[in-house]
Amino acid sequence: MSTEEHLDRLTGIVESLAATVVAHDDQIGNLITLADKHWAEIVELRRSIAETDRLWQAYLKRLPTQ
Repeated sequence: MSTEEHLDRLTGIVESLAATVVAHDDQIGNLITLADKHWAEIVELRRSIAETDRLWQAYLKRLPTQ
């Protein structure tokens, strides 16, 4: 195999690796976006649970003692 053929082969490998890195970066970016969305949902659910707990405790305090 000539030097030119080696260089062509290596160029193909490097270009393939570069495309793989870009695709991987895109996947990571999508996962980060999804994680941020899920985190926002978790925060909202925690807030909702705390509010429900607060309302439930207020309701229980209003009940006559037995």
